[in-house]
Amino acid sequence: MAEWIETYRGVVNPWECDVVQHFTIAYYFDRFADATRNFLDHCAGGGVDAGLGHGPVHYHATFLHELRAGTGFHILTGVIDIDAIALRIGHQVLASTSGETVSWVTQTLPVSQTLPPVKRHELASLCLPWSGPRVPDRHILKAARGQLAARDRVKAWEIDESGAMSLPAHIHRFSAASMQTLAAVGMTSHYMQDHRRGYSTFELNLTQFAGAGVGDIIEVTTSVAHLGNSSLRLAHRMTGRDGVEVAFLMQSGVHLDMDARRSTAIPDELRPAIEKLLHPEG
Repeated sequence: MAEWIETYRGVVNPWECDVVQHFTIAYYFDRFADATRNFLDHCAGGGVDAGLGHGPVHYHATFLHELRAGTGFHILTGVIDIDAIALRIGHQVLASTSGETVSWVTQTLPVSQTLPPVKRHELASLCLPWSGPRVPDRHILKAARGQLAARDRVKAWEIDESGAMSLPAHIHRFSAASMQTLAAVGMTSHYMQDHRRGYSTFELNLTQFAGAGVGDIIEVTTSVAHLGNSSLRLAHRMTGRDGVEVAFLMQSGVHLDMDARRSTAIPDELRPAIEKLLHPEG
């Protein structure tokens, strides 16, 4: 019978926490990348990589609870589905002491015709029911280019086993773009410190289209896709060398009361600036 496999076990280091004083999402994705690699090496006797195709890779992550500095956690991984063109993997992140589920993640990988039928059958035999949140069908906002929110270059130490910019390196840039955008609408570092407020992400919907290499210029443009009472959804578009589209991220979060550790209304004085960046989802 198929079962979840533990693919990672570790702890939140103090230097991996952000201005909101909890585990930074880029480091979550660093661990997701490790969990995926460990799972592919383990499942179906290994050798699955050779059958993975070229094309977009999709991630959907939902964050239910915070992980703070010093917290131990582990990741369970399993196959959710496989068909002729895609392999869908699921991750559960659990607090190791309590066993509480902290986050759910799905990753959809392209599959090529070179994956041997026996390997495909073995992967299908590992399929498990998915108990996590349903992945929303959100289209990519082609018209919402937004404002320039991040620009830098890919560093040599950001290259992963595939030879391209790593998954956490993508998220670090999207996080920087978020902070630039929040500051532009009035949620500056002074605002956060003086009012004890922050922006806390509860959902990410990421698509990687192409790789980026050492020395490539990376730019991120950001717009606002949704403005609620306390919620704010940001649409980030990442481009690389010659304007090639590298990745797109929908980031959903809330205006956080950092003392109560819960969402609170976005003040009226911030709303006009946010609305200027608003490109509502169609």
